[in-house]
Formats: sequence, C-alpha cells, structure tokens
Amino acid sequence: MAASPAEADASRRRREKRRQLDARRSKCRIRLGGHMEQWCLLKEQLGFSLHSQLAKFLLDRFGF
Repeated sequence: MAASPAEADASRRRREKRRQLDARRSKCRIRLGGHMEQWCLLKEQLGFSLHSQLAKFLLDRFGF
C-alpha cells in the first residue's frame, strides 16, 4: 500500500533534517587514521569511559 502524500512529505522532511544534522556533525568529526589504537589505550590508561572525556581533558591540558 502506498504512503499518503502527508506521510511521504513527513518522511522527506525527516530525511532532510537528518541529512542536515549529519552534515553539521561531520564538520566537527575528528579522524584519527591509524592512531585509533593509541587513542583507545590512552583513554583506558587515564580511566575515561567516553572519547569526549579524553578530548576535553586534552583540550583543557593544553589550555584551549
């Protein structure tokens, strides 16, 4: 059964909103390349459970 025009429009709006959020998020994404293992080891050694906690710690440590 085909979706009604209102449902199709709502679905289109959700997809567009998600696309915009993904585009905004990707501008701030950090790529670690081949250093992910080091990052995770450091995160574990310092006792952080979240990557964002390690990032905040490092930023604070270097005065940003």
